[in-house]
Order: sequence, then C-alpha cells, then structure tokens
Amino acid sequence: MKSRHFIPITLAGASALAVYPLFAQEQDESALNASLSVSQRFEAGDNIALDIPSSGSTQLATTSLRFNLNSETRTQTLSLSLGGVFREGNVPSRSEISTGFADPDIRLSYSREGANALFSIDGRFSQSDVGFVRSIEDFIDQDGEIVLPDDFDELDGRGKRNNYNLSTQLQTGRNAPIGFVFDAGVSGLYYTDNARAGLTDSERSRAGVTALLRFSPVTTGRVALNYDRYDSDDTRQTKRDTYSVSFGVENQLFDGTVVDASLGYTEIDTRETIGSTTRSGMIGQIGLQRPMTNGEITASLATTVDQAGDRVTLRFGRNLQLPNGSLSASLGATSFEGRSPDLVGSLNWQYQLARSALSVRLNRTVSTNDEDEERLATSAVVNYSYDINTLSSLGLSMDYGLTDGTGTTNETERAGISLSYNRSLTRDWTLSTGVSHRIRDEERLGNADSTSVFVSLSRSFDLLP
Repeated sequence: MKSRHFIPITLAGASALAVYPLFAQEQDESALNASLSVSQRFEAGDNIALDIPSSGSTQLATTSLRFNLNSETRTQTLSLSLGGVFREGNVPSRSEISTGFADPDIRLSYSREGANALFSIDGRFSQSDVGFVRSIEDFIDQDGEIVLPDDFDELDGRGKRNNYNLSTQLQTGRNAPIGFVFDAGVSGLYYTDNARAGLTDSERSRAGVTALLRFSPVTTGRVALNYDRYDSDDTRQTKRDTYSVSFGVENQLFDGTVVDASLGYTEIDTRETIGSTTRSGMIGQIGLQRPMTNGEITASLATTVDQAGDRVTLRFGRNLQLPNGSLSASLGATSFEGRSPDLVGSLNWQYQLARSALSVRLNRTVSTNDEDEERLATSAVVNYSYDINTLSSLGLSMDYGLTDGTGTTNETERAGISLSYNRSLTRDWTLSTGVSHRIRDEERLGNADSTSVFVSLSRSFDLLP
C-alpha cells in the first residue's frame, strides 16, 4: 500500500495543471491576492513533547512561513496555501521533537461554475511529528466541529505523521428537472521515520453518483449509489469494501419546513488474514428543518450499519442568530446493537462585544474504530480575547480532548491552557508573549505535564499591489 501514498499528491498536482488554463482565461477579470506570513517564535519549557517520563527542558526557536494565493472571477475560484516551519534549539536527547525543516502543509482548492454545472476539487497534504504536542484546534473540520482522529490516543513517540486528502465533485443539471452529482475522493494516513509499533498505515477511497429528480420547485427525489474501500496495514491486513444504495425525497412545506427522508441498503465485505465476513442491512433517516424568526430547529432519526453492527441515532438541534453572535447546538442519543444509549451532542457559540470576543466549541461523538470497537470521544475548545486598547489585547485559550478506552486502546486525555499578551508594534508587526501549560494522561501508561513561556513576532506581506 505504501506505493500508493503519493498518488493523491500526484493527482492534486495534475488537477492543478489541468484547471490552470481555465483560470488563465479569466485572469484579467480576477481579483487576485497573494500574501506571505512570517512568524518567529522563541519558547522555553520543561517536557514540551509530554514524554513519559519527562525528557527534560527544551529551548526552541521556530520560524513559520506560509504563502497564500487566492483568485476569484465570475465563474471560478482558486485557493493555494503552502506552509512549513524551521525549528532549531536545545532539545534533550530523549525528546521526540525533531529540528530542521518540519510540518510541511499544502492545500489546494478550485471550483468552476457554469450555467448549469459546477466542478470542484480540494486537496491537502500535511506532515507533523507524531510526538509533537498539538492543540485540539488542529482537529476542527471544515464544518467547524472538532473531530478527534482515530490515532488520537497514540500520538506520542518518534516518527512522522503524514495525512493526505483529495476530493472532487461534478454537478450537472443544476437548473434542470434531472441532475446528477458525481463525487470521488481518496484519503490516507501513514507514518515514516521509525514510528513506533501500533501506528498503522491506512487508506480510504470512495466514489458515488446521485441522481436528482426535481418533481416540483419544492419536491426533489434522489437515488444514490456509493462505494467505499478501506485498506489498512494492521496485523490482520484489513481490506473492507462497502456498497450502498438509497432512495430519498426532500419536500418543503407551506411554512418553510423541510422534511427529508431516505431508505436504503448497505453491504460490507471485510477480508483479513484470519478470514472474511459480510455484514448487511437496511439504512435510513428522516430529518426535519423548521425555520424560526432568529434561526432554525432541526430533528433527525437515523439508522446506519458499519463493520461492527447496527446503530440508531436520535438528535435535536437549534441554531440561533444572536444580536452579538450566533449559537448552534445539538443533543441526542445513539445506541449500538440495541445496547444502552450514549449521549452525543455539539455546541458552537460565538459572542462578540465592543472590546471582547468569546468562542466555545464542544463535541461528543460515538463511533466504531478500526478494531470494530465502540469509541466515545469528547472534545472542547474555548477562546477569549479582550482589547486593552487599540494596540494591545489579552488572549486566553483552553482545549480538552478525551477518548474512552476500548479492548485495544487506552483511555487518553489531553488538555491545555494558554494566556497571552498581544501588541501591535507597527502597522505590520505584531508581538505576542505568554505562558502555556499542557497535560497528557494515558491509562496504564501514566501522565505528563509541561509548562512553557514563549514570545513571538509575526507579520503578513501583501505580494501583489
């Protein structure tokens, strides 16, 4: 499988070359922006990598660079971002922190809209030290929710963590009685540079097509076919194929309420060195979305099938537009194979005043891991800022992540708090200094904590007039 690790990156590059002529055709009409962000950070602390036992004190100088290119025309958008850091300093011999060039990150996004069609492609590749402490904020997805990765409990030790994702979608017949949506993607996670045992490479690819039948301006039917392939280099050399078909309808009622329902069937074929298994069953969902004067309320009931069994989830939600911000919350319960239900939910609160701002994100989810075991994850991120005056401000950030233990994994808890003072030195330069404290506690292994102080200078350069 390792020979395929760089296929998504090659495809992303080929896609960029393929769409460039389209972009160039409208370049004279585009709003083109390019910038370079530079940050220099000096940090000193004890056991910065949260090693067990402590590896000692560390002093680091980290230079961060990021290039951003954005272009938008009447029919096209293009976004490209390249980043990385140069890290040097006094690192203990036992520490898992690597020096030199590190943390490369490449992101590409392109979309083109026609009179009756839309094409989009998104790609990303990132690399990081397995044992370097990361904020829970790094795991916030494009929808603003915190999604802890499957290897959250194993992010310690030596080695590099490489993550890639490439997805593309084509929509046709967007304004016609019949339309189609074609989508495909590939994502993967692999480890290099003598990463410890227990970290296994994996890759997932998917493809699907959905036919949309617009019976009226308020009623749309759909037929969806989807295929998913999972390939893991675990001890069992797991390969899993998932096929599904579903039929659904969405209808808008007279008061604006939208009712969406679907029913389908899925089959999961798993092949391992110890044998093969097949699991299948009915899948379906019914959801309601009702507009309110200041937002909307939602409700959904869904039944799904995965490699371990059947799951039923009931969830209620409320979105609010507030005078000084917004609030989105959901609460529900999920039951696996008829067992006692687990509480799930999420919260996203943004609050803005004249001189301060607060954001709170919470998420609690239940899923099935690669070993066919239930996995409960709880996470939270809180950020607060206060403007002392027009030039300076105070910042407070806290994050927390917890994954429950299973038969093959330990319960793992991570938390951190950081207090900073920020000041604009000039129109372009910003100074930030502060202190942070982080902990990691893993069942049957022990706990580690780290306190560090830091100071950083940052600036962003506009490269185009």
